[in-house]
Amino acid sequence: MALTSLHGQLLGRAFEQVLGQAESGTMAFVRCLTPDVVTELAAADSFAPQGWQVFRVADADDIGLRTITADGAVEKREIKGEAVLLLVDTDLAGAGMDGIYSASLEVGETDLFEKARRLAGREVTIRLSSSQRQYAEQAIRKATGFGDRYSISPWTAFDFLCRIAAHARHPGAYLHLLGLWPAMEAEEQEALETLNVSRRFVDQLLGTTTSGLTTQARIESLHLAEPTGDQ
Repeated sequence: MALTSLHGQLLGRAFEQVLGQAESGTMAFVRCLTPDVVTELAAADSFAPQGWQVFRVADADDIGLRTITADGAVEKREIKGEAVLLLVDTDLAGAGMDGIYSASLEVGETDLFEKARRLAGREVTIRLSSSQRQYAEQAIRKATGFGDRYSISPWTAFDFLCRIAAHARHPGAYLHLLGLWPAMEAEEQEALETLNVSRRFVDQLLGTTTSGLTTQARIESLHLAEPTGDQ
């Protein structure tokens, strides 16, 4: 699923918060982003942390897509010009990045997405409402399960909130991004129960505890009230 311009804007602001004021000769890098996200961010005009030159590091040069090789990254570090932020494509950057890793500042996943998620949540409040942000945050907690039983990556939680805000749609439409069953908009007092049902649908229909049951048996285990053929 392609990134929205809001993804680029919010991640740019998150990087600004993590890195602080850009200074000449500074080089930072991030390698916690997946290669597809790195590629899209490098090509996105909306991703422009203030004061930082942005380059994706891969196996070929493409200035139009803000992409350089590891050798190019080393050259920029030696020149010590404008502040540079490297988006490392971990599949294609190669071993030539070792010198960069040891001599430059790494942006960590936890710090970056803590700030990016907070920014995305704020956008949900601004563009929709505080109650829908609360619903979205509850959905993230429900997706991780009791005691963080299920793994939800920091990117997944950020992406979920960002798409809600970017498209100004109820969070229920994007629950599938968290591994939950999509849900229609509900009254505020019914929101938590909606999420409980969403979790139950996934567990009963797709979970490992029912792996030995037929499809029909799994559906029957939901105890749907007067289900139709379409349902």
